[in-house]
Formats: sequence, C-alpha cells, structure tokens
Amino acid sequence: MTSAGHLARSGLLASVALLTAATAPAAAQTRWVSGTYVYADLCTMPEDGAQAGRRITLKRWPKGDNLVIEGAGLPAPVEAAVTIDDGAKTVAFQVETSAGPVRFEGIAGPDALVGTLHGADGAQPLRLKRVLRPRAQQACPGETTGSIN
Repeated sequence: MTSAGHLARSGLLASVALLTAATAPAAAQTRWVSGTYVYADLCTMPEDGAQAGRRITLKRWPKGDNLVIEGAGLPAPVEAAVTIDDGAKTVAFQVETSAGPVRFEGIAGPDALVGTLHGADGAQPLRLKRVLRPRAQQACPGETTGSIN
C-alpha cells in the first residue's frame, strides 16, 4: 500500500472511530458533580437579630468532601466529617455541640436535604431547601394576626 493510500485509510478509520464515539451512549456518572450545595432555612429574628434555623453547606471535590453546619444554637459555623454514598445520594455527619453530639442521616436531593437529626432532644425530622444563590439574611416569618370581617 502506498503511503497516500495508508494515510487515506488511517483518516477513514479515525473518522469512523470519532463517529462511533459520538453516537455511543454515554456511561452514567455515579458520582455527583463537584461543587457547592447549600441547604438552608436560616433566618434572623426581627425582634433581637438572633438567628434561627440551620444552613448546611456541602462541598464536593475530587480530593474529598467537606460539610459546614451553621445556626441551630451553634456559636459559630462548625466543620463536620461527612460520609456520602454517591449511588444512593445519602449523607451522614456528626458534629459536637455544647449540648452533646448531633448526628444526621438523610438524602441530599436537587431540591432539598431530607433526613433525621439525632441529638440530646432525641430524633427529629429535618428538611432544608436547597438555596441556589446566597442572599442576605432574611427575616424569620412572624405570626400573622388579624380579624376576618
């Protein structure tokens, strides 16, 4: 085969390989996309400026995962060791507070973090909406009172 014929055949094979790769189904990704996921119901009490609620920030990176929890009576944000099951999207962590250890087990979804918080007060359900953009602290919703005429 001449070198021109060999180059033409090599080019044809390369084109077929590219076309096959472009039309082959993509393998499902088992790991979440790297980035920062923020789940929160944190708000500020209008009367005294105290914070209520929680904010949980989950950072996914190729070299490891990190979780920070704020609010819920903590004097400052606390970093916690986190365990994540990529297939099931489950998240578990434990953090030390002044009232003792607090443990969470649940599922991190695209819209919310849902699970159970275990602490000194026993088990309680937790559902935090996913926050897509950081915002200034919002005022906590107050009681609505009034009369119906």
